[in-house]
Amino acid sequence: MKRTIATLATVATLSLGISAPMADAMEMELNMLTGAVYNSLRSMGLPTDNIDKLTLSQITTIKFLIEGEDGMGKVQQIKKILADAE
Repeated sequence: MKRTIATLATVATLSLGISAPMADAMEMELNMLTGAVYNSLRSMGLPTDNIDKLTLSQITTIKFLIEGEDGMGKVQQIKKILADAE
């Protein structure tokens, strides 16, 4: 029984040790993506006030719209996503 508890404790410790750097890396990538979207929105003259309230899905959608074809429909879609975050 003691060996089982020790094994479980070791596995739990190793799991936390491995997942923590992954979580940090994912957070850093999210920050980089949000920063890129923020800079693009600023250069397009669009509001950036609520960018911290956007979900990952919304940020990704905005990024795809920004990198997509030019057109007014794109700007309107981005504005709608930003308005939904308010």
